[in-house]
Amino acid sequence: MDRTMTAANMMTTPALPRARLFSLRGRLGRARYIAYSLGALVGVCLFMFPAGYLLLLTGSLGRTLYTALSVLLFYVFLPFLFMILTVKRAHDFNFGGWVALLLLVPVVNFAFWFIPGTRGENAYGMQPEPESFGMKAIAVILPVLLIGTFLASDESAIDPSMEAPPAAQPSTSLKPYNP
Repeated sequence: MDRTMTAANMMTTPALPRARLFSLRGRLGRARYIAYSLGALVGVCLFMFPAGYLLLLTGSLGRTLYTALSVLLFYVFLPFLFMILTVKRAHDFNFGGWVALLLLVPVVNFAFWFIPGTRGENAYGMQPEPESFGMKAIAVILPVLLIGTFLASDESAIDPSMEAPPAAQPSTSLKPYNP
């Protein structure tokens, strides 16, 4: 029997709910969590380079705007986005959103990258759709690029023969204090 999609079949087939990025409801898989959080960080940094350059060229008003924009993006927008993504990630392994406060604990927050999600439906909704190959590739490539960039930015880590310049000798021209 030929099973073609008719209007009647399409109406009875339940559509998967579309995931909303800025909603605390639903679940978020590991690869999407890594890609979204690191992608947002890289995106903000890439935006701030040209914006900062242009704003700093405009003088003192530009410096003020650059500072305000930096504070807004790095201390308001990104933490807000990371908290939302982490709440949805905690929902994926059937934990409440309060577990997202572990995001504030250094190193422990990487646990959200490695804890597998609950298979099937849980208390927070249906299992997220499987990640595509592209999403998985981004979730692997972004951390590698960020770690590589971090390591490459420290010249002494690349070339151990590079040493810090000798410290300046303290001046001896001062006389001791005698009350």
